[in-house]
Amino acid sequence: MPKVKIGDINMYYEIHGEGKPLVLIPGGPGRMGWARQIREFSQKYQVISFDNRGEGQTDAPNHPYSMEMMVEDTAGLLDTLGVDKVHLAGFCHGGAIAQNFTLKYPQQVKSLILFGTVAKITGLMRHVADVWYRLMQPGVDQETRFREQFSWVYTDKFFESEEQVQAYVNMSVSNPYPRPAYAWLCQGAFYKEHDTRERLGEISAPTLVIVGKEDIITPVKCSEELARGIPNAKLIILGEGGHMVNVEKAADFNQAVLGFLAEVEKGEKV
Repeated sequence: MPKVKIGDINMYYEIHGEGKPLVLIPGGPGRMGWARQIREFSQKYQVISFDNRGEGQTDAPNHPYSMEMMVEDTAGLLDTLGVDKVHLAGFCHGGAIAQNFTLKYPQQVKSLILFGTVAKITGLMRHVADVWYRLMQPGVDQETRFREQFSWVYTDKFFESEEQVQAYVNMSVSNPYPRPAYAWLCQGAFYKEHDTRERLGEISAPTLVIVGKEDIITPVKCSEELARGIPNAKLIILGEGGHMVNVEKAADFNQAVLGFLAEVEKGEKV
């Protein structure tokens, strides 16, 4: 599978489909967090997905990562691939990267999709990140760790099927490229410095802000703040979905995103 040298790391990426480029910046689950989107999106777009530094098959150097690093990793990949103007989507901390990328390289962003993310992390987010780091320490079995994490990102309906829960646990435990505990702290450094509240008004790209109504980690109020701050941003709140609403309500999520992109492509006001 393809890797390219970007600055001080080797970055893993995949390209699916043909058409105008749609770049998916991952959040906590890494590139596979977009699995239910890639197949459908790639029927209309050239989908570029990758692992951020510190996760998946991309290198994980052991030192704090800055937001500048994360933005330049994305910029370096697009430059290496010869990709110019893109539709850019980011989930959770990937949404923070997407915001900062758009502010630094506005000419490269045709549209912006911010999913389950914030203008500045909350105290609860800091707390959850710390607890998850503790769960990555030796002595905590992986199944317990993932079950605890699932309780924050999925809704009550998800847990009605123990068979489904166990299937997702098994999939997570069998991940051949688990994130090292130290890399969680390294990534946390750049997210903690993220604060675009005073600069949201500078974003000129058509923007979709999308969130699950039952999101605990990045609640609706955080998406409302983004939508208020970004000129002409469109806010979609999906019911019966939590932080991973793109998994629980994949069909609704995909329809919302593709509908937004279709409006942008037609040049309609969003």
